[in-house]
Amino acid sequence: MGRGARGAKTKLTTSEARRSLPALAREAARRDRPSERLLDHAVEIQPRGEGRSAYLVPEVDIEAAQRRIKALEEELEDIALVRMLEQRAAADTGNLTHVDDVIRDLGLDELLS
Repeated sequence: MGRGARGAKTKLTTSEARRSLPALAREAARRDRPSERLLDHAVEIQPRGEGRSAYLVPEVDIEAAQRRIKALEEELEDIALVRMLEQRAAADTGNLTHVDDVIRDLGLDELLS
């Protein structure tokens, strides 16, 4: 069992995976620390005749990936907010804008309820 084409350490056919599934699932479930990359502990399962694979990924790796995605989404929101504020500052004419209008411009209307 070598490294799979997309980074998984193990690549199995569906027949091999079917025979090994209890042991594979037990090994994946027993992992208590996530890997650095999502596919480091994944098992790639390649159905015969299919161009794409399926993966068996330990839950700790999925949870870590979900946390990282959430953090990245929050970072992107912060960046977008900064960019919008920069644009507003560049277009500033010196007139004051009511805070409710700024909140609406930010798409945070639910804060006004």
